[in-house]
Amino acid sequence: MFLYSIRMRASSSNVHVSGAEHLLTGDRIEEVLTDLLSQALSSYTTPDEIWVSIDPIEANSVTCIKSLHVRTIASSSCKEAHWTAREILESHGISLKVIERAFQLLQSGPTPEGTNMRGAIIMDVFTGERIEPDIRRGVRVSRIDYTEDARRHLEKELNDYGIYHKRVIDALGIATKVANKVETVAELCWSDNPDYTTGYVASKEGGYVRVTSMKESGSLRGGRVFFVNPEGLDLEQYIHYLERQPVIINRIGEIFPLLPSLGGRGLRGG
Repeated sequence: MFLYSIRMRASSSNVHVSGAEHLLTGDRIEEVLTDLLSQALSSYTTPDEIWVSIDPIEANSVTCIKSLHVRTIASSSCKEAHWTAREILESHGISLKVIERAFQLLQSGPTPEGTNMRGAIIMDVFTGERIEPDIRRGVRVSRIDYTEDARRHLEKELNDYGIYHKRVIDALGIATKVANKVETVAELCWSDNPDYTTGYVASKEGGYVRVTSMKESGSLRGGRVFFVNPEGLDLEQYIHYLERQPVIINRIGEIFPLLPSLGGRGLRGG
């Protein structure tokens, strides 16, 4: 039996504006293609290029995992949000110097030209050195999806807590796959979409922690940083897992009520 990996990427003047993907059976390809094209065309700016790929995947190669727990922390400003995210990252043993390096790259643009990347930065958690092979492209996490039951469960829980957004579902999937790799210490992310200002810090230990107001409305800056432990790291294998290993989320972690700002307490545990 085959599943299919279907991926969409839309850009305008070579700048990424939208992307999504699914793992699905052949009878759903037409339905999902329609949804992906609608998503691309309803982006914050009209794309001049939409790229779609469909690849067959052996069903027995798929790994099934449980999604990270979800917390949301309300922040009243970018300054407070960044402070909160730094506190969470520090609680995972990441030095402030490395954290500041990650923030600087996402705020100024991670490429040599100061633009966004389609993929993520891979950062040595001890030194802050970037170790992804292509610092203009980054590493794009792919081949991740939910079972239909798990997606419905997640949508209901997010709606019940008033935090439903398609971006939460997509980002939680990516964060879960990344955190499931033992070399990943944590992830820092906020979207490059100018209308979406909530970012997150994620890890296997601490879960998926959404932080509101991570950037100013209207800002096109954004991206992902994966903090990795280089000790014993096989970078080629790590990237192969992120980009090529099919992963399906078949169980949903706990969704917690909205929290106020951390106030310096940090956040640990699942």
